[in-house]
Amino acid sequence: MLIISQHARLLHIPFPDNAVFRVNVAWIKSKEELFSLLKQIKNDVFLDFPEGRFKPPIPILGLDDLLEAINNFDNIRYFGVTNVTKAQQIAEMKKIIPKRVLLIPKVESREGIDNLEEIISQLDKDERFIMLDKEDLYTDLKDCKELFGQYVQLAKDKSKRSNIGVLELQGVIFAANEDLK
Repeated sequence: MLIISQHARLLHIPFPDNAVFRVNVAWIKSKEELFSLLKQIKNDVFLDFPEGRFKPPIPILGLDDLLEAINNFDNIRYFGVTNVTKAQQIAEMKKIIPKRVLLIPKVESREGIDNLEEIISQLDKDERFIMLDKEDLYTDLKDCKELFGQYVQLAKDKSKRSNIGVLELQGVIFAANEDLK
């Protein structure tokens, strides 16, 4: 799966037809802005719900707003649940999110990796992924390089044993503001 920030589409460079555009709701200022953005995206969408985010930008939209978006836009195919540390978080989301939308836990802490098997057990059996946020994991581990390497490998090993795909950041596109017009 290739997930690209929705901002990259503004660069007018070609992306594969099967590219999924990630919309990080933390950067969206209103439901109207979200709906306007979603109307512009023809590809599948990965809607990233930054629940429990403590660093700026702090999300304005709530889960009810995102459920309304999911019900209005069939191309929202993936729903990222941020800061997953316990299986119960996924179990609760499964009760709310429509079955046509694939839940993807975003694991970004030692606690999340320690509980990864239980978290994975809550995912449906067909298409299954976790998103590993290595930057936040590094911060959670108090910038300890040795522990960081061990925990990244532990997350990959646990995922492989459970036949789970691991989505990791593979690069970043930098562009001047004038290139985004």
